[in-house]
Amino acid sequence: MCDVKTMQSPGAVLPAAKAEGAFLALAAGDALGWPQELPRRVRDRKGIASPRLEFRTWTRRSGDRFRPFDEIIQAGEYSDDTQLTLAVARCRTNHGEEWREAFQHVELPRWTIYQRGGGGATMRAARAWVNGGAPWLSGRAGDVHRYFHAGGNGVAMRVLPHVLFLAKHDDPTDLLRDVVRDGAATHGHPRALVGATAWAYAARSLVRLNKALGFGELLDLLIDERDAWGAFPDAVRGGKKWLSAANRVFGESYQRVWERTVSEMRKLLEQARGGIRQGVLANDRAVLADLGCFGKFKGAGTVTTAGAAYLASRHAAEPTQGVLRAAFEQGADTDTLAAMTGGLLGCLAGDEWLPTAWRNVQDADYLRHIAGRVARGPAGTAPRPVEQPVALRSILADLERDGVRELALGDLTWVKAAPLVNPRPASKSISVRAWKLETSAGQTLYVTRVYKLNRNPGSRRQGIDSTPRQLTLRDAEVQTPGGSGPDTPGDVAETGVDSTGALYDEFLRLLQLLLQARPKRPREIEEELGLTRGQARMWLARAQQNGEIERVSKRPVRVALRRKSPR
Repeated sequence: MCDVKTMQSPGAVLPAAKAEGAFLALAAGDALGWPQELPRRVRDRKGIASPRLEFRTWTRRSGDRFRPFDEIIQAGEYSDDTQLTLAVARCRTNHGEEWREAFQHVELPRWTIYQRGGGGATMRAARAWVNGGAPWLSGRAGDVHRYFHAGGNGVAMRVLPHVLFLAKHDDPTDLLRDVVRDGAATHGHPRALVGATAWAYAARSLVRLNKALGFGELLDLLIDERDAWGAFPDAVRGGKKWLSAANRVFGESYQRVWERTVSEMRKLLEQARGGIRQGVLANDRAVLADLGCFGKFKGAGTVTTAGAAYLASRHAAEPTQGVLRAAFEQGADTDTLAAMTGGLLGCLAGDEWLPTAWRNVQDADYLRHIAGRVARGPAGTAPRPVEQPVALRSILADLERDGVRELALGDLTWVKAAPLVNPRPASKSISVRAWKLETSAGQTLYVTRVYKLNRNPGSRRQGIDSTPRQLTLRDAEVQTPGGSGPDTPGDVAETGVDSTGALYDEFLRLLQLLLQARPKRPREIEEELGLTRGQARMWLARAQQNGEIERVSKRPVRVALRRKSPR
């Protein structure tokens, strides 16, 4: 039995090297394992599966079966595991107690623009937050069912920032509470949440460790401390509506499902400990197979956590080998398994063991910077309010305009944008454009847009999607309602918009695109351009007065482009 008191030092100060090592090792494992995750998506298979320390450039088949395209992934570039870890880290360091609101309403929706390799459950939930609603409150029973049966490792892979941010707390209760709060944003099944709490408890123990880790000691600790990481989150499970929805979906008490999952997690950890006790005779692949890392549930939060805990315990003395094992185990969820293994080993061993190549993983400087900020914990942050996010359509439309080099993502984030060589479509019915964005903080984002080619060459320019962009007050320097000054037009003081300046001109341009196909009702225009009723009423009246549009029916009211008389 492992005495937890020998594992942790009360009030311990978190070394910056451990935080940086954990972030870098997580990202390196992600980048190494990503090509092996879905071999059928790798277009250049030659030599890709042979284990080695160096990153390599590869070509990935992206998109879906109706809109496939090939994109080049440069050596060392990471996927959604690291992207979402960084998103959580920004929320913790920038927004204090409002971190969850920032994650749900800013980071998750914005991630849908630049995500790489995102899992199905996380993508579905993120799209729900884009539409302004929680995934468990969807009006569609099928969506709610899928949310509560989402038990994947998409939660456990991103909770490292919580561990480091709260590492100085002697009581792990706050950490485990926040891990569940984070996880419930995208996943409802206990396999996702329990896997995440167990991994977070393991990482917390390693980052606070002030002595060498004994062989198998981490697994002993997790098994002995089941009551800590497996406690039912009674007070913070998402509220009464969340629990009622969960009970309806499962047809029984959610707490019972949780408790069965905790027992399942403990059995997996005991199996992993059995593998460790084989010593030098242990066969890593055989142990991982027994845990289910190559089976139907290989992406479950519980299974991946058990696999990562096993590899971290088995290779604590040679952490590089632990990450390589995870990244090149064909048939496993390699990017997440390697990322979670790397995160644990970084929490244990810091950054001294990292190979030179891994120190140059994508955005290495930014990873070090944000790791240092997270490691300072609550006392080292100056929280700011969560801003209203920039509309996603607006961001994408700005990118699509030729010559754009800088744009705002909201939350005080600015990016420099540069077009990339367009990915190669694998279908004759689409075209693809791509951009590389560099944030002011130092993160690199990649955005791709797929366009369905227009079969009618006489209409719009082929291959370009002219979907109108959503207008927001960020598009022009105008004051919001109640903030009018002596130089502010009266309509700005009333509605917060200027009907005579650049914002109106942009509205008029997009309105003309919108009305090319057919007349539309004012409410349709409001919805598609993201306008309030006050904005639409004022601007439509002005456009009609100027002869740009005309009312073509009274009930219901529809407007169309005014047909110019030939001269």
